[in-house]
Amino acid sequence: MKKNQLIWLLPFLTLNFQLHASEDNKSIEPSYRASSNKVALKKYNTENKDEVVLSPVTVTGSSTIQDELSSPKSVSIYTREDIKRSGVTNLMDFFKNFTEIQAETNFGNTLNPQISMRGFGNGTGYQNINVIVDGVSLNQIDLVPQQLGSVPVDSIEKIEVVKNDGTVVYGDNAAAGTIIIRTNNSFERKPLYGSVRSSFGTYDTTLTSANFGSVTDFKGFKVLADGKFTFLNTDGKKTVLSDDSKDSTENVNGRATLGLQKDNLEVLTSFIKDDAHVTYNGNMTLDAFNQNPNSAVTTGQRNIVHKEDWSTALKYKINDRFNLSYTYGNKTKDSKFPDFAFTPHYEGEDHRLTLQTLQDDFVILAGFEHSDNARTTSNETTAKENIAGFISGDYFVNDRLSLNAGFRQAFITFRHDDRGINNHLSKTVNPNSYNIAANYSLDNTDALFASYVHAFQSPDIDRFFVTNFFTVPPRKTFNFAINSMEMDTYAIGYKHIEDNLRVKAEFFYSDLNNEIYFDSNQFINTNFDNSEKYGIDLSLFKDIGWFHASINYLYTATRAKLGSAHVEISAQPKHIVLATIGKEFTCQLLPLPYHTVSLTHKYQSESFPQDDFDNTLGRQQNYNATTFNYQVSDHKHWTVDFSILNLFDGHNGQFVDFGASQSVAYPTNYQRTFQGSVSYRF
Repeated sequence: MKKNQLIWLLPFLTLNFQLHASEDNKSIEPSYRASSNKVALKKYNTENKDEVVLSPVTVTGSSTIQDELSSPKSVSIYTREDIKRSGVTNLMDFFKNFTEIQAETNFGNTLNPQISMRGFGNGTGYQNINVIVDGVSLNQIDLVPQQLGSVPVDSIEKIEVVKNDGTVVYGDNAAAGTIIIRTNNSFERKPLYGSVRSSFGTYDTTLTSANFGSVTDFKGFKVLADGKFTFLNTDGKKTVLSDDSKDSTENVNGRATLGLQKDNLEVLTSFIKDDAHVTYNGNMTLDAFNQNPNSAVTTGQRNIVHKEDWSTALKYKINDRFNLSYTYGNKTKDSKFPDFAFTPHYEGEDHRLTLQTLQDDFVILAGFEHSDNARTTSNETTAKENIAGFISGDYFVNDRLSLNAGFRQAFITFRHDDRGINNHLSKTVNPNSYNIAANYSLDNTDALFASYVHAFQSPDIDRFFVTNFFTVPPRKTFNFAINSMEMDTYAIGYKHIEDNLRVKAEFFYSDLNNEIYFDSNQFINTNFDNSEKYGIDLSLFKDIGWFHASINYLYTATRAKLGSAHVEISAQPKHIVLATIGKEFTCQLLPLPYHTVSLTHKYQSESFPQDDFDNTLGRQQNYNATTFNYQVSDHKHWTVDFSILNLFDGHNGQFVDFGASQSVAYPTNYQRTFQGSVSYRF
């Protein structure tokens, strides 16, 4: 798409997806409709806690549940309806084209995309965002990003994107922020419920999903039984291997949940199984990409993943003042790369215990976490164990002013064992994080907020250990060129939130020591001594009546000291614009009378290629993609939608520095594609 086309479109484009209320949560009203903030907080945390967790107006990534206006957090919320209106079949496409998050393939692999925000760039951004699904983290201990491809979009009820916050409550991997994804495990549902969806798209892309469940009474217990199934398949766009295989995806995901509720006790247990076979795109020279990004390559790869997870959540309301909760996750994964002799096996356990007290003027959340995750290959086992305690509290000084503060102490142990050569390595680091934040209500619809966060990021096991090839046989040693990162972030902002007009403005500044990066010249992972990031986050939503319009604009500047020079963080655009124009109308002449039409555009400015740490290869092209969606529904059972992705057929790509004189390109979202779906809910 040409720059003049973008400029012409911007006044008419808006970001609206996260601003529509869920049909199932209309009873949860925002705080500006309540008589006071304290009344709203009591309703959220005591009277309707199970309902507000999935409400599109509430924020849960803190010691207490608040809504956007009363919370000192910088947050964007997306609901099931937002995802459904986008027409996407996977979570990566939703993040990439319908949120302010940067999202790219992992060197072509769509199963484990790289995500980034707040100035870290795609190279390390995903390691600074903790992705939590129903209380269990998706983050891995090595260089493999979160497996977002294993989260079916039709299973998601709500996504919270909390920026520059989460290291106190959620710990390691949250320096840039936290993404909290929730599925619907509420007991407050129909005795029998369900949904089915069938979707078809370009290149024989098919998505079939089904959800069936019931909530019944049995001998004084509420019994929840829920089953979800999703099958995603695409035949691919282009040849990517020498055997003429195309960039195809086959992903089968199933989830079974059983829950019991009696009086003040609730227990939920889920088993999740995911099987994926991905043949993904390879890299191209810049000349080949510029001539035809759809031309065949032989540099693609295959990845076969089998994943099984168990999770258990226990909640106990001790009394009106105290709540106890415990979450357990057991994770196993086998990953195969048939083109390489690399078949890692992952095992891990996560424990999280919290105690919350709700008082008249303050709320305190104290917790303990223990996670132990290991990766085993044919001849070695490497592990990362994290033990931490934290406390976070909100103090409501009066009906206008609220304060939030917290502290976390972590003890992180890295372990490595080589089989047969008696090589055992172990080292422990003990980082901490803390924060303080304030929110001041100017009136019922306006508020100011400010925060300070001290965060940390420990290295992953691939960065923490290196192989010494001068020994026979080669042995792993500690990487003495790398340290844990520390970051201090200051933010101040303003927000105006009412039904038809929403405005947010935020300025942030981050001062970092030991920011982690990959030196593509020497092929080592190391640290910048000092670096900084600062930016402006603006959003505007307006419902004019006959259409709604809004726009998000993010400006992010980065600066890192490299010897005597200063460089920018690679794969980090300075400007991101996300916008949509939408129109809702009714036509009673049709069997599905409710219609929604929307046009969304995302623009990311030029940036240095990923891993171009010294900025020697020059800036690569910007990203432009426009999506059209048309949806009809009866607001009860049936929904039909049709989407066009990359409407103007822009040639987009991910550009990477592999230490050569030119970067290489991985084509992403480089063609116009079509998709439609039919869904039924009961």
